[in-house]
Amino acid sequence: MEKSLVSAICKQVYRRFPEMEGRQPRVKAQGEEQVLLIFSAKVASESGHSIEKTVRVVANSGGKIIKMSESR
Repeated sequence: MEKSLVSAICKQVYRRFPEMEGRQPRVKAQGEEQVLLIFSAKVASESGHSIEKTVRVVANSGGKIIKMSESR
């Protein structure tokens, strides 16, 4: 996937999940038409504990986001 498409997807992720700002995703191919981007960051919970937060984004080869999910 082209760097310009990855950076455009990153901007959308950063807008929705500001705590991921500056994190570079791991990019994995999902067949010929789709790509999976995985963002990870450690964030503080309300109780002060540190937790790992992951955002997974599935996008097509044109850079359109198909699915976005987060886990804590």
